[in-house]
Amino acid sequence: MLDNVYKPVVIALGYFDSVHKGHQKVIKTAVKIATDLGVTPVVFTFDGNLRKAFGGSNAKYVFNTSERSSLINGLGVKEIFFAPVSDEFLGMDRAAFLDYLNSLYNIKGYVSGSDYSFGKGGTGDIEYLNAYAKNKGQFLTVVDAVSLDDKVISTTRIKELMSNGDIKKVTTLLGFNYFVTGEVYADRQKGKELGFPTANIKLDVERANLKNGVYSGVVKVDDKEYKALINYGNRPTFDLDEVIVEAHLLDFNDNLYGKEIKIEFKSFIRDIIKFNTPDELRDRIKLDLAKIKGDDV
Repeated sequence: MLDNVYKPVVIALGYFDSVHKGHQKVIKTAVKIATDLGVTPVVFTFDGNLRKAFGGSNAKYVFNTSERSSLINGLGVKEIFFAPVSDEFLGMDRAAFLDYLNSLYNIKGYVSGSDYSFGKGGTGDIEYLNAYAKNKGQFLTVVDAVSLDDKVISTTRIKELMSNGDIKKVTTLLGFNYFVTGEVYADRQKGKELGFPTANIKLDVERANLKNGVYSGVVKVDDKEYKALINYGNRPTFDLDEVIVEAHLLDFNDNLYGKEIKIEFKSFIRDIIKFNTPDELRDRIKLDLAKIKGDDV
């Protein structure tokens, strides 16, 4: 990173764990200010699951590092600094943390949310950051939180909605469809036997859970998009308890094994049901498909 010492930047500070509308506002503000000043917009965040490092009962992430990187870059960011989730880095006091950033970049200014904290124990706050910036001839722009239905948009709120299967409200808070990415693997091919082949991907155990159920959505493969019926969860008809994501793509017949795909969720269709026979499951899938073929759900 030493080649960046003389690079003038405006830096957005935050974890940006779900890149929701509030996070986007912070990042877009940094991009605009940097563009106006003719300098590089940079986002500071963490690589990995920061919430897990601090423990807690809800220490799961919404998007992994690769997915967050794609979302952040899509907002016009030229560079992302991914800090390690390590005892050494998290053990820096507030002054050492800011000094470290300034050893990497020629920082013209900072952009953050009003609740941003930093340094060991979270002792650094907006007041401290503002004083530090003024002392170095820098600026701080504080971005107000974004609210919906008189509630601040937060990752915690998004996780609660995900666990309830309220995927449409999740989409509203994110500003885009919730999605998962992964490599398609060869499973038991029960879907193919039923006449509905599926693309299956595994989920990281540290990923926040979406309510088990059947969803409508789209699958993106090689820059192409296909409407899909998606099963998120277990497969009780076959006594399989592992939570995976399997998607049946409409109007698609090629082999997907080994390909990286993106599965986007648009609407909750129904709960997962244990059927008495595979034939009963096949009949229900036909009804589910009829529903998503005719409607933009």
